[in-house]
Amino acid sequence: MIVVGVGVFSLFGGFGGDGGIGPVVVWGTSDQTAMDKVLSGLTQKDKSLQDVIYIAKKPGTYESELINAIAAGTGPDLIFLPQSDIGVLADKVTLIPYSTVSQSTFITSYVDEGQLFLTPQGLLALPFIIDPLVMYWNRDTFTGVGQAQAPKYWNDFISLAPRITSLDAGANVRRSAVALGTWDNINNAKAILSALMMQTGDFITTRNASGALVSTLGAKPDSANVSPASEALRFYTDFANPSKTTYSWNRSLPNSYTAFVAGDLAVYFGQASEYRSIGERNPNLRFGVATLPQLQGASAQITSGNVVGLAVARGAKNPAGALVAAQKLTSPAASAAVALQLELPPARRDVGVDTSASAAAEVFVQSALMARSWADPSTRATDTIFKEMIESVSSGRLTPEQSAFEAAAAMRQLLPNQ
Repeated sequence: MIVVGVGVFSLFGGFGGDGGIGPVVVWGTSDQTAMDKVLSGLTQKDKSLQDVIYIAKKPGTYESELINAIAAGTGPDLIFLPQSDIGVLADKVTLIPYSTVSQSTFITSYVDEGQLFLTPQGLLALPFIIDPLVMYWNRDTFTGVGQAQAPKYWNDFISLAPRITSLDAGANVRRSAVALGTWDNINNAKAILSALMMQTGDFITTRNASGALVSTLGAKPDSANVSPASEALRFYTDFANPSKTTYSWNRSLPNSYTAFVAGDLAVYFGQASEYRSIGERNPNLRFGVATLPQLQGASAQITSGNVVGLAVARGAKNPAGALVAAQKLTSPAASAAVALQLELPPARRDVGVDTSASAAAEVFVQSALMARSWADPSTRATDTIFKEMIESVSSGRLTPEQSAFEAAAAMRQLLPNQ
């Protein structure tokens, strides 16, 4: 441990001295223009950031391009570390020691979902962006059935779905209450089902004492006959079951985002970052934003979220400057500027936001504080697990209990650290 401590201190050049930064290259997937404006504004107030350069990368190739660059010794100094890439990129970053940012300071400063970056040995990253899952609802559709408010609880959909969903003579869905139950044509299907599971008490992955990721998917409380995961899966897939009164969705329907924008879907679960595009795609759509529905009687409110941290890349040419830049770019002032420019809530809980002029912004800030997620060992692999878990039930091949059991086995195989 002494060797490791000396190595970290040496790597970061005794961080905390003169505060100099020097040239720092940042790779990320946010819009280049938006990030340039953020850096320009911050540099006007803090000249030490003048040599920090942001380079936008395509989300689809970001992971592979970054891994190849680090291996070749041509990587950046700072990188965006999304929650979805923690499993793949964790060994591509240099841990930030707790002597630099204490765990207690981290927990009190950043939203809860940021704790995904905590390990027993140090911090993987400092939270930079948070994009929570929220509920968009069609005001005109709700008004048409005498419903004045968006549903607060998942159980509300049991009575709401039959009132809104419209079927033709052939039992084909013409107007849908909610897009739940399938995989391919539902945006954010993994995030929605993950939120349901976390609300029921299954947080899918955790870290053991040594910091290794382990799977908790499908675990049963001592007093339960079925797992929380299977109960969440049952609720989710019932909306694609034609024999259920809640039947509202099937795999032949268009993409859920497209259906909502067209006015054919009453409720759409999307990220806060989708708010502007929905309004631009259909200026005549009267829609509202609300927090994700919860389990009635639950003590904690939970939604999914996409959190992105700033991490010091392994092999960084200027690791000490990168660490200083990361702290400055995730400071309260910087967090407020990033949130304003990207039209997202701040990733810090100690940043005040005036939401009096925007009902949507108020929901986004509240949802950011509710946001939780799980460290994903491999997005591609877990996408396959979740897809199979959903489709095996919606096709009638397996019961929710059987499907959740198979998914749990697949997750254990992916994370054999138990």
